[in-house]
Amino acid sequence: MGKVIDYLEKYYKDTDYNCAEAVFSAALEAWELQMPPEVMRVMAGFGGGMGCGSVCGAVTGGCGALGCKFMEGVGGHTSPQLMKMTKEFVEKVQQEFGSENCSHLKPQFHTKEERCYRTICEVAALLDQVYEQEQHLE
Repeated sequence: MGKVIDYLEKYYKDTDYNCAEAVFSAALEAWELQMPPEVMRVMAGFGGGMGCGSVCGAVTGGCGALGCKFMEGVGGHTSPQLMKMTKEFVEKVQQEFGSENCSHLKPQFHTKEERCYRTICEVAALLDQVYEQEQHLE
């Protein structure tokens, strides 16, 4: 098992994936999760803060991956571990960068050459922290 950040280049720079798809795919590979290819389609609309600068796609991709890994029962509301980790992840992003929104993060990290690669690396590093912390508790 690797870290999410270790797989980002493969999914962001070497494909046409957006930020949400890249973080989601990188997490699935890092955490050795197998999903049907159709699952990736779910993340397509979350890039660019859902296309309007709202919640950063890297954040939504990370939340989606956490759901794939930690959801128990019939839904997120029946999975306290998942909800705890999702909250910790989003709060870490808010604390580190002042917001979880694309419209706030993009100006901090976006470049013409690399697009949002640095943004997704920063967010994925926080996702890795949340994941590793949970693994040490088990």
